[in-house]
Amino acid sequence: MKNNSEEESQFKSWRQALAENRLSIEQRAVLAKMVEDGQAETIEDAAARLDWQDTVINPEEHMYGF
Repeated sequence: MKNNSEEESQFKSWRQALAENRLSIEQRAVLAKMVEDGQAETIEDAAARLDWQDTVINPEEHMYGF
């Protein structure tokens, strides 16, 4: 079984991975929980929020495309 860091390294964008159906069951559950908790209105919005958070938390990585 892969660990979370290996799974996360398989994609750069939650939105893109969701659109391409590349998220694991656990990753989809994270998005669904965000909707359930009122952090996002849809799973797509939740994915966009995670992408946005990644740009704020790791701006250099996103700036240079890592």
